[in-house]
Amino acid sequence: MINRKILAVVALMACSTALQAAEHTVKLLTSSANGMMVMEPGYLKIASGDSVKFVPSDASHNASAYSIPTGAAKFNTAMGKTETVNFKNEGVYIYKCNPHLALGMVGVIQVGSAVNIEQTNTAVAQLSTKIMMNKERLPGYIAQIK
Repeated sequence: MINRKILAVVALMACSTALQAAEHTVKLLTSSANGMMVMEPGYLKIASGDSVKFVPSDASHNASAYSIPTGAAKFNTAMGKTETVNFKNEGVYIYKCNPHLALGMVGVIQVGSAVNIEQTNTAVAQLSTKIMMNKERLPGYIAQIK
């Protein structure tokens, strides 16, 4: 009888963890009120274990990891396909739309604490040299990290 109660408690704890995880949406847009070739939101803070659904507005967009925390899994969504990525490792993730990087189509996801902020700042400096338009976006997103 006690074993059943323990098993029930463990099962409830597992379910509550799954219920706490949230799914967020990032739109990969050709144009919006925020400009051309933009991720909305461009900066997103989530909890460890949450997922992000990347939704491209057309076949020319994807989301590809550029800089991620040590030990985290890289991601690269298919062109034009809605895909969901789970974020387990704490830290800052910088991602880009491969065809539109030069146009500043980048985004930042902060998972929990910014444990890799020094690595992130180095990545921002490197990535900024590849962005020709909308140069203010990436520094603006990075400035929101807390």
